[in-house]
Amino acid sequence: MRNVFAYIAAASVVSVSAPAAAESSELRLFQRLSVFHEQLLSSDDKRTNPKGLSGMIRRAKESSGEERIKYAKSLTFAELLEKAGSREEQEFLYSELCSSLKGVAPKFEFYSFLCPKTGKVWISKTNEVRNPYLIDEREAGKLIS
Repeated sequence: MRNVFAYIAAASVVSVSAPAAAESSELRLFQRLSVFHEQLLSSDDKRTNPKGLSGMIRRAKESSGEERIKYAKSLTFAELLEKAGSREEQEFLYSELCSSLKGVAPKFEFYSFLCPKTGKVWISKTNEVRNPYLIDEREAGKLIS
């Protein structure tokens, strides 16, 4: 009887800890997106470093059941973003990546914005508008989620 109880207790610990691991890998992904956003803001016209994004999305995809399709779509953009040769390509792919993840962002208290002039999307940790696409108009943007 003692072995049965030990098995049930161990199984319940595993099932409780699994969602926390999924959530933490997803949270780390959004934190990395926030770092990339800051890099775009500070580098103006230079390429930035998106390394590691595709691996983080892959881990989030593996650990998340409900958002798996969104992560699968965003993985393509992240892989292309890591290989992008110019700042323009990076901005386009980052926007597509953020657009594919904007529905998941509120779950981790991140915000999605839309640039009114370029139509590009970005994700930020704060609800303050800091547009990475328009150097002269950092305050231009609309909160979308």
